[in-house]
Amino acid sequence: MDKLTMLSQINLFDELEMSDLKQIDNVSDMQPLKKGTIILGPEKPMKALFLLKQGTVRLYRSNAAGKQLTVDLLGDGNIFGETSSFSLTDDLVYAEAMSDVYVCVIGKAQFEELISDNPKLAIKFIEILSSRLKDIYEMSENLALHSVKYRILSLLLKLSEKFGKRKNEWQTIDIKLTHYDIATMIGSTRETVSATIGELKKAGYIKKNPLVFAVHASKTSGFLEEKGE
Repeated sequence: MDKLTMLSQINLFDELEMSDLKQIDNVSDMQPLKKGTIILGPEKPMKALFLLKQGTVRLYRSNAAGKQLTVDLLGDGNIFGETSSFSLTDDLVYAEAMSDVYVCVIGKAQFEELISDNPKLAIKFIEILSSRLKDIYEMSENLALHSVKYRILSLLLKLSEKFGKRKNEWQTIDIKLTHYDIATMIGSTRETVSATIGELKKAGYIKKNPLVFAVHASKTSGFLEEKGE
């Protein structure tokens, strides 16, 4: 897939004309990065926007003891990073490649010039930021108010809608997740997550083979609606 085609699939740019995409192509730098690469973080700050063309990136925070909290998983077409005027992360957030990825990097000056020339980009950017904030509010509510069982099912259902495929009543999650990965996303421990996932498998809410999860969509949605009231 060529660079212009990849750019057209970035959700920030999906309504731009080809001439605009060529302008972005001229000012951006495409980089392949290996799984496990820390793309940015407190020790590696960068005033730039990253366009995730292919792969999965994890955004997370880490405290002094090394405990991590995943705040988002991003797939193909997403953006992250910050400039002085616009930000989708902050100085304390790490971005880690969960798979081999292709990212396109746009510097602060180049992006702000693009925004100035294309006001609809600013509106689209605000829409993306609003959606991210909504997800963070929902995550905070789950951490404060709901059980580990609820948090796991809520997370897996959302990931199945974001990264998965539907087959009858089951929605797969087409990224590899360990129990530790899930624990960092719901504010729990790996041991608690492992025990709860065992219970959920027996109850018919989820399946796993071997690192790919599947969620029974209607059964899970029914449980979340009942317990979320």
